[in-house]
Amino acid sequence: MDLHTLVSLFDSTLHPEPEVRQAAEQQLQNLESQDGFLAILLQMIIAADIPIGTKQSVSIYFKNRIRRSWSGTQRALEQYAPISEADRTVTKENILLAIYSSPQAIKLQLTECLGVALKYDFPEQWPQLMGQVKEFLHAPDAQKVYTGLLALLEVVRLYRYATSKRDLIDNIALELLPQLQKIADDAVSSDDELAMRLTWISFKVYYNCIQTGIPPSFKAPDQLVAWGTSFIKMIEKPVAFDKETMDESSAKEPVWKAKKWAFRSINRLYARYGNPALLPSSDSKKNMPFAKLFTANFLPQLVQVYLKQVEGYATGQIWMSLRVRSLVAMFLSDCVKEKSSWKLVKPHTEGIVSHFIFPQMCFSRADQELWEDNPVEYVQKRIDPLDDFGSPHVAASSLLIDLAVDRKKSTLSFILGFINNVLTTYAQSPAEARDPRAKDGALNMMGALCGGLCSRKSLIFDTLPDFLLTHVLPEFKSQLGFLRARALDTYCRYSSVQFQDKQVLGSIFESVFSLLSDPELPVRVHAALALQPMIENEDVRDALSSHLPQVMQMFLNLTNEIDSDTISPVIEEFVEVFADRMEPFAVQLAQQLCDTFMRVMSDAVSKAPEITSANLDDISDKTMAAMGVLKTLGTLVLNLEGSPEVVYNLEEVLFPIVRFVLEQRLVDLYDEVFEILDCCMFAVKAVSVNAWGLFESIYTCFTNDGIDFIEEMLPSLDNYVSYGTDVVTSNSEVQARLFNIIETVMKSERVGENDRVCACKLMEAIMLHGRNKIDGMIPGFISLAAAYLLSSDAIETSHFLVYTLEVVLNALHYNPSIALTVLEQYKWTEGIFTRLLQNANKFARVHDKKLMILGLTAVLGVPATQLPPALQNGLPQLFEGVLQTFRTLDTAIEAREAMQRMYEGGSDDDLDEEFEWDGNEDEDFGEDEDDDVDNYENEYLQHLASKASKALGGNTDLENSLGSDDDGDDDEYDEGLDEEYSLDTPLDHIDAYLVLQDRLTEMQAHNTGTYNAIMQSLSAENGQFLQSLIEEADQKRISQASGNSQQQ
Repeated sequence: MDLHTLVSLFDSTLHPEPEVRQAAEQQLQNLESQDGFLAILLQMIIAADIPIGTKQSVSIYFKNRIRRSWSGTQRALEQYAPISEADRTVTKENILLAIYSSPQAIKLQLTECLGVALKYDFPEQWPQLMGQVKEFLHAPDAQKVYTGLLALLEVVRLYRYATSKRDLIDNIALELLPQLQKIADDAVSSDDELAMRLTWISFKVYYNCIQTGIPPSFKAPDQLVAWGTSFIKMIEKPVAFDKETMDESSAKEPVWKAKKWAFRSINRLYARYGNPALLPSSDSKKNMPFAKLFTANFLPQLVQVYLKQVEGYATGQIWMSLRVRSLVAMFLSDCVKEKSSWKLVKPHTEGIVSHFIFPQMCFSRADQELWEDNPVEYVQKRIDPLDDFGSPHVAASSLLIDLAVDRKKSTLSFILGFINNVLTTYAQSPAEARDPRAKDGALNMMGALCGGLCSRKSLIFDTLPDFLLTHVLPEFKSQLGFLRARALDTYCRYSSVQFQDKQVLGSIFESVFSLLSDPELPVRVHAALALQPMIENEDVRDALSSHLPQVMQMFLNLTNEIDSDTISPVIEEFVEVFADRMEPFAVQLAQQLCDTFMRVMSDAVSKAPEITSANLDDISDKTMAAMGVLKTLGTLVLNLEGSPEVVYNLEEVLFPIVRFVLEQRLVDLYDEVFEILDCCMFAVKAVSVNAWGLFESIYTCFTNDGIDFIEEMLPSLDNYVSYGTDVVTSNSEVQARLFNIIETVMKSERVGENDRVCACKLMEAIMLHGRNKIDGMIPGFISLAAAYLLSSDAIETSHFLVYTLEVVLNALHYNPSIALTVLEQYKWTEGIFTRLLQNANKFARVHDKKLMILGLTAVLGVPATQLPPALQNGLPQLFEGVLQTFRTLDTAIEAREAMQRMYEGGSDDDLDEEFEWDGNEDEDFGEDEDDDVDNYENEYLQHLASKASKALGGNTDLENSLGSDDDGDDDEYDEGLDEEYSLDTPLDHIDAYLVLQDRLTEMQAHNTGTYNAIMQSLSAENGQFLQSLIEEADQKRISQASGNSQQQ
């Protein structure tokens, strides 16, 4: 393997003949496992005498080799040759020099390689890197400085979200960021392209340093002023541009990127750390002093800078990219929420609305080009808010809403007057003088404000019918497709508005229905979305009934055209609302949905092996579209619960795509396919031959990477046990598969306690449904639970504690002799029963209490001579545990029944109230002009973060960032499980009162010694309570007998 041979091979990979290319690629693949291969590739990249085309080919191969094999994981080693230690060392020693020596295109390839190596080796196996970076940053050569910046950016990006390694970022900020600020400040004044790259990367490093925390050194006033000055100088840097030719392609130039990252850095600094109104409560104490310093001393100048940019944009003197316009709108939104910044922004509100927000809301030239050239992309970017996230349109909408909601006394009247003026001017102008783009913008603004304006307390609520009749509905017949689409969107948002003339709704339905056949794709999509809320009306449902197959076909055609999940919620709701009318063509509909799924995902799978930035969005869109199809199929099955024959036919159509997802390991879709399988078995209350045919695929999926999805698998696995009990209890291979799943989850360090709870639930299902038929599985189940119960620090949450204890209780209920034999064989009896009785108060659900009673009474039924010695003298304590559980059983039953009544008969209105613009709200919540806006959103996100931390077992960076206690105390540890009114198990059919009475009667007859010992140990109070339990059991028997006789 010599240099000249490799140069020849890489040149051959560019040969026009496929045979020559393939032969060269095969030879390279054979050589890459040899020691020194990467070293020679780096030598080729650095060499001055090798053509640039060859170098590019070498750098791409080098990048792919690093990406595939540097991790050294088992999966990588199974597929690709390992990288030798010598090659790793040479790579780390020379990669910065290679980046420095390479042209820009190759720099980017090598920088990506650096990021991969850092991920696995830094800092432990690469401690010398930061010394190299520091040397490059202080070099007089600008290209070396640029290389140092690229390397430092990769380091910071690697740890930007790692709260447990904040000290690394903080140290970098302290030692190196002052030099970066100097680099940026010196470069800002230059017009040189490299200088702008230095500025842009410096700002990007700063931004990544403040992602999850602000380094202490950044809070120092001198650093704040220094960086702020650099940001402002870059933002205000004049750049010549041609209004006629300027477009978004220019935003990729270094000077515009530098401006963008200056805006982003300021936005992040203010929104996350410098705005007192937006600080999460957990950060308030730590960051409030900085926020007050920032607001008082720095914010006023920043606001003026941003307002000046808005003014320059409005007058055409300043060009802003789409992203920068979005960032400006976001900054102004944050200013609206904080009282001191609001005072600065307030005088400029009218100009912001009319000259900045309004233009972003209008149908633009770029929108027109996208509509005409790629209507599918237009739908994906303009209709799906997630795809359009970060656009100036979305940011401007948010700013408009913030102004109208948070500062409505000062802004709402003007906003509505401005919109009305635009609409009135359009209506009163002759056709040739009308500006349809302006009307689109005005309707768009009204659409953004629908949440508050649709409230009955809205100041203009009574005028909304006239607004729709005058300005919206006529545009259904507009000659311009974008106005038809806007009219449909606006009506959809205001569909709750009622008309006095009932015929108006019928006319609207006819118009919307006809627009489903519009020649313009975006119009058809908006028509489908507008139909969704209309089906709440009974007359509309009746009108649609005869067209249902046709409408569903139109929806499917749209889904196939746009390859996204935009229409999926509409289809899903139609399936649910018209469930009783879907049965005749359910299988046909399912087949078409499955065909759509396979077409979309086959394309995505074919692109997946070589994911690039160019196709990543397309793969994501297709995956989301497939996810929407699967959700619709799940809804279809669930709504056919009363038609088992139809569901069996559906299985023939559905299960091939379930198998496809599992075999292709499409993990993003696991949740949906397992839900489909769950729905199929639940709907027919049986496990068909087709469903059993999938069991092996599920097991294979689990052994590959499915352990991470045990929670999603659990309902289906539970159904296999519940509805396929005969197979489970008679097939040893199925039992072995189930036990392996359970054992793997219980023992793996890869999962948390929530996942282990799933394993406990599956053990419970097997023991409850397989009574007297799965004796061989009981010892293994007990052993898995005991491993946690007998270790003082193995269990972290009360949830997992209760479920592991219930594994033992289920084993006792299944067969006390087997269970006690296992416990005594390994000397576990005393430890486990002690822990059980100590934690009886955590058994809060009806199910838990029943299981406690059944498990303990099962032990009491064992002859005293056959009991382990540790229990023979503890029977009174066990019976005391039974009585204490009975004391709270009735209360738990009442609570569960109340919950059931609430869910089945209650209203969701209190859970789904819209925000209402109450005219008195300002008086209730403080002065509009002087107060901060309450930060409900951040507090809610903080709450979710806390919940997520607990769900992850409490041992994560997320929890650490929330300030968890070091002593490990957990308030929830002393709480029981939340009641699950929908939980359905064989225990539901067992009456605990009757079980207790039967057990005592049996003991009195056949186990007299134990019975007498227990009775004699009872206090007067407990004796009286026991008598009441017996009387309750007698009453229940009388009621049962009466009910049986009446049925006969």
